[in-house]
Amino acid sequence: MKKAQVLIVGDSLGGVLAAHTARELGLQPLLITQHDWIGGQLTSQAVPPDEHRLIELGGCTRRYRAFRDGMHDHYRAQPGFQDAATMTEGCNPGDGWVSRLCIEPAVAHTHLQTLLTDVPQRRGWPTRVHRDCRRIMGVDIDGERIDADMVIDATETGELLKLAGLRYRLGKESRAEFNEPLAPAESDPLDQQPVTWVLALRRHAGPGPICAKPPAYDFWRQHVVPHYGFAQLSEFMPGSRVGEVARLPLFANGATLDWWRYRRVVAEHQWQPPQPDVSLINWAQNDYALHPLLDGNLTPAEIGTAARELSLCLLHWLQVEAGHPELQPASDVTGTRDGLAQAIYVRESRRLVGLETLTQNDLSTGALTAMTHPQSVGIAWYNLDIHPTVKSGMGLNAKGRPYVLPLGVFLGTEVDNLLPACKNLSVTHLANASTRVHPTEWLAGEVAAHIAVTLLNDQLTPAALHANAEVVAALQQRLQSDGIPTAWPSELTARLAP
Repeated sequence: MKKAQVLIVGDSLGGVLAAHTARELGLQPLLITQHDWIGGQLTSQAVPPDEHRLIELGGCTRRYRAFRDGMHDHYRAQPGFQDAATMTEGCNPGDGWVSRLCIEPAVAHTHLQTLLTDVPQRRGWPTRVHRDCRRIMGVDIDGERIDADMVIDATETGELLKLAGLRYRLGKESRAEFNEPLAPAESDPLDQQPVTWVLALRRHAGPGPICAKPPAYDFWRQHVVPHYGFAQLSEFMPGSRVGEVARLPLFANGATLDWWRYRRVVAEHQWQPPQPDVSLINWAQNDYALHPLLDGNLTPAEIGTAARELSLCLLHWLQVEAGHPELQPASDVTGTRDGLAQAIYVRESRRLVGLETLTQNDLSTGALTAMTHPQSVGIAWYNLDIHPTVKSGMGLNAKGRPYVLPLGVFLGTEVDNLLPACKNLSVTHLANASTRVHPTEWLAGEVAAHIAVTLLNDQLTPAALHANAEVVAALQQRLQSDGIPTAWPSELTARLAP
């Protein structure tokens, strides 16, 4: 039996930052990884950062700012890089329009590795949690038990919550639970956001080989997206409002939004000599929404197989029916043999039942003023972005205000030494639509490490910490000193005024 002071399970973005921050704060973490590249949605899942629109000016932690600066410095140091983005402001290496930092996953992975030079790591997957009443005693990693004083669940799916037999939230809560205006009348844990298996494509000057027609191609070619009425394999997408449909061209020039430049990470015009465009295909067309990833009738492995095939169906459609055989898998960009990402992109996790729960009512009030909270442990902001869910088929992209994460969303009601650090915070389905993005998950990892230090050093239970205003104030001061703001700067929120 092995022992760790802080056992961090999961190589997600939150897991990496929890491990890095814990080590900087003097703890002895052990990080359990699952993939060749660390960093979850940023790297192994191949999704460029989804960030709020003021990110170039602020609204993030000091460590996240250093990461962004490091990415800029890396590209600017490359021979031939032109730094001439037109779709967004700032240095945007891929000049994509969904993000102001469209970068290659491998570059991000290399940077994240530098954060863990003195953090022990072990490859494996949790298979059992040993729990004694309110304490997690240990976790079996591929059958080998590792005991720990503090455990951080940084898995993409809230795996430890289920293995520990804790209550958790999943899918949609009912309107009656939190009085959220956009919540349905009835709860449904299986009505989850869809998953996507991202595919990297390079746009060559001439045609290349046509990929084999996948067995499920005819099904997906005929599939119509429920409630929206458009073909899955098409140029259409759900609009910003429920039932609304939008259309983008596959390719466009200038300021016209298109599919190809949506998540482009290599832009030909930003290199001299020119390098062929590369785009990470995480589009509405390869959202897999037939079955829920978690706790449904199919296993996650079966869902993954089906999602991979859907992405290959989209590739075949692009090459053959859309007439673009120049689009070819870019295996070097994903670190795989086929150009598919190393892991499936997960938008929704099992979620902690915490001492507090962040809801739509906190994030979306119609007001331009930022949310405040006396126990804030960090700031965040993003739209409430819900892709058409797997049972009701309804999507949403609602504007939200800048908000804060209350301490209580990290503190469970049933367990004293387990903290969340990924998409498993105590938030509702609607709030998760905002908290799931890269900067907020990064923040969750940093905050989880700080809370772990407080609980261990002060020998407190989560409930005792939550009830002690003096200790909470000291924690907030340490967060601020460590570059983690707990309130939105007025100079940023002033820019939100009409």
